[in-house]
Amino acid sequence: MLKTIHFTLVNGKSLSSGVELLYKTTKNKKDKKLYKKIYGDIKDGLSFSQSLSKHRVGTKDSVAFVSMAEKSLSFRNALGRLLKFMESKREFERESNEKTTVPFIYLFIVSIVVIAMRFFVVPYQIAESKSLSDQVYGLVADHLAFSMVMNNALFILLAVTVSYFLILMLALFSKNYHAKELFSAVAMKLPFASNIIMQFEKFVILNMLGEMMKSGISFKASLRAAISSTTISKFKRAFESDLESIRTKGELSYDPLLFDDIDRSLFVGVGTLDQVGSIMIEVSNKARDKALELSGKFFRLIIAISIFLMAFAVFIEFYTVVLTQLIIQKGLVDLAKGL
Repeated sequence: MLKTIHFTLVNGKSLSSGVELLYKTTKNKKDKKLYKKIYGDIKDGLSFSQSLSKHRVGTKDSVAFVSMAEKSLSFRNALGRLLKFMESKREFERESNEKTTVPFIYLFIVSIVVIAMRFFVVPYQIAESKSLSDQVYGLVADHLAFSMVMNNALFILLAVTVSYFLILMLALFSKNYHAKELFSAVAMKLPFASNIIMQFEKFVILNMLGEMMKSGISFKASLRAAISSTTISKFKRAFESDLESIRTKGELSYDPLLFDDIDRSLFVGVGTLDQVGSIMIEVSNKARDKALELSGKFFRLIIAISIFLMAFAVFIEFYTVVLTQLIIQKGLVDLAKGL
């Protein structure tokens, strides 16, 4: 949607013309209905960002960026910077998604084994052994009871692993702002995941600030957008401190939570918005690399745990199916000898 609107603006047409073009050309009924509503809102005097917010289109940081872009000197240029910001986020998501496929496959296989053992294999073995003598049935029942203990332990390990994994994924990539805020708050309480969330949010928020400033949006307006869109309370306080520093000293304070000594040294002697924006983007790229490094370690750990769980599941399956049959055969042989 934004790419089409940006294209129409570059070619000298209006915002409403871009939305109208989308409304008339899209084949998707749901999108057509949405574009028609946005087009009607703009015709009725609402701003583009107000319409996006009204219909819950886009993430909160993107809508905040659109709102600031409308107040900039050139909405067209600011929209182009917004597209670059969104592409940076999308690229991070693509790189991360490539690493999530293998753990999902392993964890899915383990889930199948856990369900099959609990609801099919063990009940079948119990039912089969009931037709045998009480002595054999007792041996099988004791054996399967321990099998269920192992299966329950596997289920708990699987539930913890999957929960940890999903919480981080939803905190990083959920499109719903409230869901993202909720899962980010939970992830911030978890070891290792909190570091990834901090670096990812730092990457997103500084990239947004940099692109805003490069499009001509002021320090104060950019910081207000960052405060309203970030899900990390520590970052909100850091940006509020920056706003206060601009009000009292006329300059950014560069909070240590967001900028280390090397980062702060880059801002020495820099005065224009465009220059500050460029450095913000460089610092953002560094946070992005750190987030990818940490998430890579996390995914490798999840893969290792998933392999262990799958091996454990195979052992439980062997213990439940093969050894049960051996116990039944041995019990029958012992009974035959007793006779």
